[in-house]
Amino acid sequence: MKKSIIIPLIVIYLIFTSLVIYEFYNGVLRQIDRKNIFTQAKLRAYNLNKPLLVYGDPYYGFGSRFFNIFMNGYKCGDETVDLTGSPKCKNGIKSDILDHLKTKETNSQVIFISCVLEYINPIDQVIIELKRVAGSLDNIFVVTVDKKSLSAYYYYEDNYKSTNIIYAPPKYKDLTFVRL
Repeated sequence: MKKSIIIPLIVIYLIFTSLVIYEFYNGVLRQIDRKNIFTQAKLRAYNLNKPLLVYGDPYYGFGSRFFNIFMNGYKCGDETVDLTGSPKCKNGIKSDILDHLKTKETNSQVIFISCVLEYINPIDQVIIELKRVAGSLDNIFVVTVDKKSLSAYYYYEDNYKSTNIIYAPPKYKDLTFVRL
């Protein structure tokens, strides 16, 4: 091979490798967040004697399946709701988040959400319902994709594509979003 071709190939390889390592690192951090934030939500539910409502199947999605090989991010709640139905969860429910939230009483649950809100189109309505059902932002615990990761912008699986960047408790004081 000519030297003029080798150097650009090396540069492309180094850039690609750096991106893969960066995304893997973000995935590990998200899994650690899942575990820590789920533990906070579970403790809050226990202390308030309220059910823990989990949105997002802990065993679905490429990231969860891959990282659960090494460490569990979170578990099922008293109810675990996902479009897949969360078949591995004893109390798994197959439902859209907004439809499900509308069936809940005000100030009745502690809510844990993992990597769901990024894909919701009527996000304004979902945020209103989350706040109503939780009764307080202190009862909402959300894990999101880091806005600096490529996954935040380009993730696509089973007809679901990222549409929002989410800012949510416990990392942020309010539950807000920015459309991609």
